[in-house]
Amino acid sequence: MFAFALLLAAALPATAPATVKPGRFVTFGDWAVACDNAKRCALTTLDPVDGLPPSEVFTVMREAGPDGRWKMWLTARTDEDPFAVQIGGVQIGGPFRATPDGATIEGATARAIAAALAAARRIAVVDGTGRDLARISTDGLDEALRYVDDVQGRAGTVTAASARGRKSASAVPPAPVLPIVTVARPTGHAPTLTSARIKVLQRRAKCPVTRGLAKAQIHSLDRTRNVALVPCRTGGDNPTQAVFLIDSKGKARPALFDSVPGLNWSRIPRLSNGSYANGSLYSYVRKAHDGDCGVSQHYLWDGGMFRLIEQAQMDVCRGNESFLNTWRVRLQSK
Repeated sequence: MFAFALLLAAALPATAPATVKPGRFVTFGDWAVACDNAKRCALTTLDPVDGLPPSEVFTVMREAGPDGRWKMWLTARTDEDPFAVQIGGVQIGGPFRATPDGATIEGATARAIAAALAAARRIAVVDGTGRDLARISTDGLDEALRYVDDVQGRAGTVTAASARGRKSASAVPPAPVLPIVTVARPTGHAPTLTSARIKVLQRRAKCPVTRGLAKAQIHSLDRTRNVALVPCRTGGDNPTQAVFLIDSKGKARPALFDSVPGLNWSRIPRLSNGSYANGSLYSYVRKAHDGDCGVSQHYLWDGGMFRLIEQAQMDVCRGNESFLNTWRVRLQSK
């Protein structure tokens, strides 16, 4: 799954929870585009509606701000290593820095490829002998690049990928500042949830009759609070878990979130395909049975509520498992 790393800020002042508004996810032809809340944008190829899918997935990322750094990934669907990109028959780059899944492209090579993308009519990924490994569709590529130029405020400047103009790079606005989330490390020992208590919580969350092997979970957050994940809807591709906070006296209340977890708001928040690890809650909404599309969310306990620290998504089910980030934060240690 494609997701950009979170940044850790060790000595920044704490702030009130920011209004969570993930960036948009849009498509243009055979390309998907998403820009996050700091206007970092990524575009990636989709399998064509008709015809065979290419053996490489091409993902392009650009940072916001005047510099607008580029980074690219070629994700291989075969065991053949991509060596270079050909645009209009001209080879750019090579050899790329290999990764277990393909290649990562940065620096001057990424800038050279980016400069040729808008006018590209034919893009191929080649091996070390120049043999085609994959053809990359250009249907919708120019529109996707223009969308990124617009979101990042670089249209009409010399930094634009497609909508170039004469304005200098100084006309491009800086990247928005990321919200800060304080990390509250979990402590303490969680109590046991009895079968009778689980049934009470399920009734309170108005869960349908549950069947299967799904088990309730309870984890300690601190000396007085625990988080419980109670199986709610157990069938289909998106089983849900109702999330409660349980205090040291056993009183349960709905867990607090700063944004919608899972599929939608309910009186008792529910995760989809939910899990817990070390103060974090994870939710993953599948949009297809094979799981190559959907929305992935990562929440972190900040001492008072669960804060969304990363959201990545692939809203269309067209063969690309590279989820694109639409929300991220900076983490601060207590």
